[in-house]
Amino acid sequence: MKMAVMGAGSLGTIVGALLNKGGYDVDLIDINRDHVKALNIHGARIKGLMELVQPVRALTPDEMTEDYDIIFYLTKTTQNKSALKSVQGNLKSDGVLVCMQNGIPEDAAAQAIGKKRVMGCTVGWGATWVEPGVSKLTSEKENMTFDVGELDGQQTKRLDKIVEILKAAGFPEKTTNLMGIRWTKLTINAAFSTMSAIVAGTYGDVLDNSEALCCSAHIWRESLAVARAAGITPEPFQGFDIRSLDFGTPEELEKKLPAFAKLITPHRNIRTGMLYDIEAGREPEIEAFNGIICKRGKVMGVPTLVNDQAVDIVRGMWEKRYEFSPHNVERIEIPIL
Repeated sequence: MKMAVMGAGSLGTIVGALLNKGGYDVDLIDINRDHVKALNIHGARIKGLMELVQPVRALTPDEMTEDYDIIFYLTKTTQNKSALKSVQGNLKSDGVLVCMQNGIPEDAAAQAIGKKRVMGCTVGWGATWVEPGVSKLTSEKENMTFDVGELDGQQTKRLDKIVEILKAAGFPEKTTNLMGIRWTKLTINAAFSTMSAIVAGTYGDVLDNSEALCCSAHIWRESLAVARAAGITPEPFQGFDIRSLDFGTPEELEKKLPAFAKLITPHRNIRTGMLYDIEAGREPEIEAFNGIICKRGKVMGVPTLVNDQAVDIVRGMWEKRYEFSPHNVERIEIPIL
């Protein structure tokens, strides 16, 4: 069985390294030629909360010649147009693309290669790209979770197979409510990945900044409101029901802020990929985060005032309208409850 990790960036490098370490034949595919070269020469090097050097085989998309049974898909959503063309040409007719991207990416993948060849998987941990060939694990090892599911919620043999494979890279679980777990991960990313970009720091910098943490909580609240209106039931994240952090008054918010800190503390070292994208002049994935909440909120008639402002600030940082500064949080106006 031939497999690939497409999008071997911060997360993909670690997933690919651990799968290879587990005895699976997995190619690492990435558009960064310097990264691919370093992976082939020095192996995949993992630092931070895990120390590992693992020999791997890495390729750029134009070097792909084999047909794969399974492709673990971790490219940026902003690269879907070109990346999905590579998938079309290199995934077997009975193969499966496991979408592990941020946001809700399965629709785009299904449109490109057919719904029957697509599965979804949320990644419950974070990593930081350090340099070519090197990735830093920024979440605790015990929090390296995956939630894997079929688009229709069915229990299938291939679902069992994917879960068994991913045991080499962490702690996978099957889900029958893929949209629910997707929305849970989306809520967390929109609240903390986006806010860490806005303050130009890490998740920990958001936790340590009372104003930024308050903004994260309001992003969270708006996301839950959109989910309710759309009939989406968020699934627990690593055993935690994100709906328990909803609030309706300033007093309720004050009581629940410590719970936000407790949930996110194991991931406080994460530095969002949006910052690296902006620094490199690449478009950030803000539309796959808060942008989804804003668009669905508009359809459902649910106000998303803080999410709207967050999208504008991140895009403004990319467009150089705003600087990289913790003071960006001061641009956000919190609605009165």
